[in-house]
Amino acid sequence: MGNTKQYKTLVTAGEVISKTFTNKNTDPVLVSENTLVLSELAHLRPLLGEKFYAELKLQNDTGTLSVANQTFMTYYLEDCLCWFTRFEVVNDIMSNITSSGVVHNIDEFSRIITPSDYNAFKQDTYRKAEIFANDMIDFLDGTDQAGLYPTYESNKPNQLNRTYKNHGMIFYDSIYGYSGVEGCMTCGTDYVNGNCNCGCGNC
Repeated sequence: MGNTKQYKTLVTAGEVISKTFTNKNTDPVLVSENTLVLSELAHLRPLLGEKFYAELKLQNDTGTLSVANQTFMTYYLEDCLCWFTRFEVVNDIMSNITSSGVVHNIDEFSRIITPSDYNAFKQDTYRKAEIFANDMIDFLDGTDQAGLYPTYESNKPNQLNRTYKNHGMIFYDSIYGYSGVEGCMTCGTDYVNGNCNCGCGNC
């Protein structure tokens, strides 16, 4: 894999704020470039595959996006990535690390929400990001797009990573490097321990 970190991010801090924040006057400095890169690596690259992700990064950086890739970026990728970035950045906006430890960012006109409300807020943000992620992958896999995204088709990654909740904690497969194929893409039969279990011969 090439060094994709040398290229500019696929969305900007301003776009994240514009698409996902209620307060459009939020300071873009709060959405750091490092968080934008983190969001791409944790959530976007596992969905697109390394080669298609690298192709988009290079073309976006050099201003050479193909018509198909520009359409994909504008109508699908940007919404998906912006919501995943909000999910990643909200902790940094809410709290700050100082010499005194972790402190909450709060002014005289605000109040800290309860842990349960905060958990619900984070879950809802991730839910919205996942809706856009599903829509994005459905678009790429659609028959109407056959032949338009050859890099993706030739290097199609695993199915959309799943989210699990256990005892109040959310587990995100994309973050923890899930690498198993979930099932046969032809007949839909689930794989067993990562191995074909369908016998259709098209895996």
